[in-house]
Amino acid sequence: MVWIKNVYLETGYEEVRSNKFVTTTAEFALEVENGKIKTITEKAPETSLKTIDAKGYLALPALQDNHVHLDKGHFGGKWQAVIPASGVAERIQEEKEFLRDFLSETPQKAQALIDLICSKGATFLRVQTNVDSVIELDNLLCVKQVLEKNKHRLDYEIVVFPQHGTLITEEQGLLSRALASDDTFILGGLDPATIDGDIEKSLLTTFTLARQYNREIDYHLHDRGTLGLFEINRIIDYTKKYQLEGKVQISHALALADGDEEMIQTIAKKLAEAGIGINTTIPIDTTVLPVLLLQEEGVKVRVVNDNINDHWSPFGSGDLIERASRAAEVFSMKDERSLAQAYSLVSNGLTPLDSKGNQRWPKIGDQAQILFAKAESSAHLIARVCPERVVMFNGELVSGNFH
Repeated sequence: MVWIKNVYLETGYEEVRSNKFVTTTAEFALEVENGKIKTITEKAPETSLKTIDAKGYLALPALQDNHVHLDKGHFGGKWQAVIPASGVAERIQEEKEFLRDFLSETPQKAQALIDLICSKGATFLRVQTNVDSVIELDNLLCVKQVLEKNKHRLDYEIVVFPQHGTLITEEQGLLSRALASDDTFILGGLDPATIDGDIEKSLLTTFTLARQYNREIDYHLHDRGTLGLFEINRIIDYTKKYQLEGKVQISHALALADGDEEMIQTIAKKLAEAGIGINTTIPIDTTVLPVLLLQEEGVKVRVVNDNINDHWSPFGSGDLIERASRAAEVFSMKDERSLAQAYSLVSNGLTPLDSKGNQRWPKIGDQAQILFAKAESSAHLIARVCPERVVMFNGELVSGNFH
């Protein structure tokens, strides 16, 4: 048991003049026991033997990175920029040449990425990990070992990702082997048209495996325009046919930025009905997904890191708050309440206040996974990307110090 004193929580919004709102906060003390929040009160008891002084930091729900790669990066090793390539297929050919050589340094690099992302406030990672004819299951086993060593600071999921194509990978039985090896693995998929060359055969293979092994699905979909929109519609169809509502996610889904508003609105309604979530990095080198429209139709949208200084991109800070800040800027979320709601993009939908100012978090019984930030409000944190942060996972401080 531990008490956390001098910690601030958001309590509501105050309209200080017409249409100008500020976030109100107040000082509280939190009692944490067995990894959960047991008590929320104004002051910690003087008799408490174990007390953490939060020194006025604001408490917020911890961050969740729903799409990150730990197995093919340069971060944590020698600096390298990116070799020019014309597209996804050329990138795949490039990585075939180095995957084996990278394996010896993967534990070191994966740990460096975990240290980086978690220090920014994340306590959950969904990790995309290659399974292919070059590396087979070796990356999968290596990354899982590293993640297991970090179970004191994070929860995780691993996606079995057929980066070189679903069909060619399963022709060698590698996806089946991977899924049979661990009943927690999620099944990935990739561009069924441009990589596999057969949309229906690719989708059928993925959904049949998901049903056979009772797994969730995480698609990487880069295809643009009418092709990408067709693939999204077919993924929706297969999700319903195989009764996998709420168990399918699409990462990138770049084609959702290519249709007219009415068309995308129709697809968004279907995505919401099928419980299909969308993961996006808020790319700034192409047309961005209409995140607000998707959310308005009930689609769960998460902003993610994806790759951080690997052979796809030299960029990425590992900071989900920075990503959410970029989303807020792109979508002109400038007022106090809009900025605060942008936090939901990196916290699995959870915010201290709802859009009307009602308190949503924390509640008694919540898991004590907390990001403490030296910020006046979540809106302040999103807009200014305040760097001073301390992270708690299941009641234990795992990163940072209170200053």
